[in-house]
Amino acid sequence: MTKQSESASEVLDEAYRRGCDYLMQYACAPGVFAAVMDTLGYEDDPVVNDVWKATVGLIGGTGNMAIGTCGAMAGAAMAIGYSFGLTKGNLEEMFEVNKVVAEVGKKMQEKYGHIQCQEVQFHLWGKSYRFTNPDVMQEFMKLSAADPACQEVNGDLARWTVKKILEHKPQFSKRKQQ
Repeated sequence: MTKQSESASEVLDEAYRRGCDYLMQYACAPGVFAAVMDTLGYEDDPVVNDVWKATVGLIGGTGNMAIGTCGAMAGAAMAIGYSFGLTKGNLEEMFEVNKVVAEVGKKMQEKYGHIQCQEVQFHLWGKSYRFTNPDVMQEFMKLSAADPACQEVNGDLARWTVKKILEHKPQFSKRKQQ
């Protein structure tokens, strides 16, 4: 294995660890977005930190309703979109962003059965949780503490997203290259 591929592996492992850790710190969508951005060297970037705020409404399948896209996938999509640095009206680049997001979504479908929050929950636990109900949220938090499956989802999405960004927009990374 070359130094460069070892370095890439270390970066992807770091993204995974951050994704797992940030789930418990920030929740799914903001956790994946932050894990990707921090891994790529943007932890102190004020614009990235402002964009992070937009991820909060995507938690728990959008607004904690569990019926939308998994928050981890939504955070991944935002990170990929941000990494492309699009300007309004650039339709060709928009299609490229969506192609890359779909590549990550396909990996999620393969491993977790779906990209929709409640369907991922069914795949993992045989039931889904509507987080808007405080009692259900408490039950889910207890489950999450005992079963790291959601942390694994966040870690995987962070890893896959960093990998796709490095493949398609390597110049976006602020990390020193070996």
